[in-house]
Amino acid sequence: MVVKKQAKQASTLKTSPKKFKFLENSVTAELAFEAYGRDLNEVFSNAALATMETMVHLAAVLPKQSKPIKLQNKDLKSLLIDFLNEIIYYKDAEQIFLSKFDIDIKQKPDGVWLLSAKIHGEPMDRKRHLLRADVKAATYHMLELKKEKNGWLARVVLDV
Repeated sequence: MVVKKQAKQASTLKTSPKKFKFLENSVTAELAFEAYGRDLNEVFSNAALATMETMVHLAAVLPKQSKPIKLQNKDLKSLLIDFLNEIIYYKDAEQIFLSKFDIDIKQKPDGVWLLSAKIHGEPMDRKRHLLRADVKAATYHMLELKKEKNGWLARVVLDV
């Protein structure tokens, strides 16, 4: 019976003039945001808040515990992606939602950017935390980080 069914499907595929079609606007695999700040520290913090808000309603996430993060990168845009992916890691690996970010970014004389941060949040609690999208990663797609007249702008696309 199964063999006949497979044969019928195969013959339908051979005779069908249409092999497949792409379905537009049927699924969404990415989400983009812009974050703003007066300086680098603030734009990184606001980008982290936007990333977390994508995953959980932040009003319910309390800064009960903190963890230090230290990252470095020669490229400032890459440092932003590294930082956002680090906080996504905490959500995935340690089941922690974060709601506050104290960030200090400096550039060493050799041009390498250093990020020292204290991230604050609490363990995931499905009874209190309204879950949203499951962010897999911050991507380089359409990534922007630039200084503007009134501060900094970051444009980030998240893979959800």
